[in-house]
Amino acid sequence: MKTSKQCTTEGRNSFSKTDKDATFMCMKEDAMKNRVLKPGYNLQIGTNNQFVIGYGIFPNPSDSRTLRPFLESIATLNLFSSIVADAGYGSEENYAYVVDELEKDAVIAYGMHYKEQKKAFKNDPTRRENWHYDEELDCYVDHHGVQFSFNRYTQRTDKNGFTRDFKLYTADKAQETPELDALALTEKGNQRTTSVNPVWESLKAQAKETLASESGSQKYAQRKIDVETVFGRMKRNFGVRRTHVRGENGVRNDLGILLMTMNLMKLAEMIRSGAVKMRENTSKNSTHKNNQRTLLVLSSPVVYLRLFAQPHFFN
Repeated sequence: MKTSKQCTTEGRNSFSKTDKDATFMCMKEDAMKNRVLKPGYNLQIGTNNQFVIGYGIFPNPSDSRTLRPFLESIATLNLFSSIVADAGYGSEENYAYVVDELEKDAVIAYGMHYKEQKKAFKNDPTRRENWHYDEELDCYVDHHGVQFSFNRYTQRTDKNGFTRDFKLYTADKAQETPELDALALTEKGNQRTTSVNPVWESLKAQAKETLASESGSQKYAQRKIDVETVFGRMKRNFGVRRTHVRGENGVRNDLGILLMTMNLMKLAEMIRSGAVKMRENTSKNSTHKNNQRTLLVLSSPVVYLRLFAQPHFFN
């Protein structure tokens, strides 16, 4: 039987006594940039040419868990051919959803993408990614010369119910030399093992290829210009760092009015400056066409605005 606290949290780790819909999240808002726990909502926005075309608030601080429900809430998603987001959204579940189910280009980095490009990572012999792989024998050989042969298939299900398929490789018991036999054991005397997720490796390879391409790198670079500007205007021009109300419904309506106002003000400015006519004259440009069909999404907990469920602003 669920207790009243369990019913209130609804799968969350915490909630605020003054706003039970808000969740305690790490904020970087004090002068020393310390990670302080404060009640808040995870704001997600989708932008195109710095216009907000969709938004949503979520109780969980993890961005990877918000991508699918957020995209499902956007009615005009079929108008876009690409989904662009930062590394916080790069998970196997999200890649599979965007590529396989939505059939759109996933211009999304994953958590280790930038680290894998560094020379230190590529030259690290302890990384399985740098081991020799024999496709015919289906085995790995580490930097010591220990051979890991395929043992069995296994599955892992995370707390959100997503199942991943792995191939388990175990160090052979009979290596070429006694020294290798010793290196094939752990400190407790068990055979060393390593696991590989073929689906995830394939999706990562596809993401690398997309981000390395000319169009993909251009779209990913445009993400900072497109979506960060919206958050910058929200904080700097409108002075919004906290919401005016408490409660999920109130916060959603409050943010909706704010984002709608920002869109209208940007449209009015474009009309005054004649930018609308200029865009029509340059619509034949291929790069511009690609940007028109790109959906940009971002809500990294490090760089984007956390909106607190408090009844006042703060500077």
